[in-house]
Amino acid sequence: MRFFTLLSALAAAGFAAAQEAARFGSVEAEPCVFTGGQDVRIVYNATTAIAAGHAPESVSVWIQGTFDDTGNQTPFFRLAETEFHAELGETFFAFNNTIPEQINNLGASNWVVTAFIIYEQDGLTQFGGISNSCPQ
Repeated sequence: MRFFTLLSALAAAGFAAAQEAARFGSVEAEPCVFTGGQDVRIVYNATTAIAAGHAPESVSVWIQGTFDDTGNQTPFFRLAETEFHAELGETFFAFNNTIPEQINNLGASNWVVTAFIIYEQDGLTQFGGISNSCPQ
């Protein structure tokens, strides 16, 4: 019975993650695990968001870490922001970035990249985001 409960919980978590990807797209960082001063390539893919009717008007990319002493999350730090033109066939936003070295002074690790999008649906401006996931 416990195995079934665990399996159900994992399936629900996977379904929720898939729904978020459908709504907001996906974001990946290479290398996935990074620290301040490293060069990182970040790619936001809007294909699933556009297919779900959530074509981004703008995309902003942020990083957030975890404080080593408390386990609490750091504030978000913005890396890039751009207008997005899905109506012109744009589906990706990719850029190279040197992660600010100052984050090494925060006593934090396990940095995650999050892409936040703004989109309109049913006459309402909406906001949401999706984070990358990689083993830390």
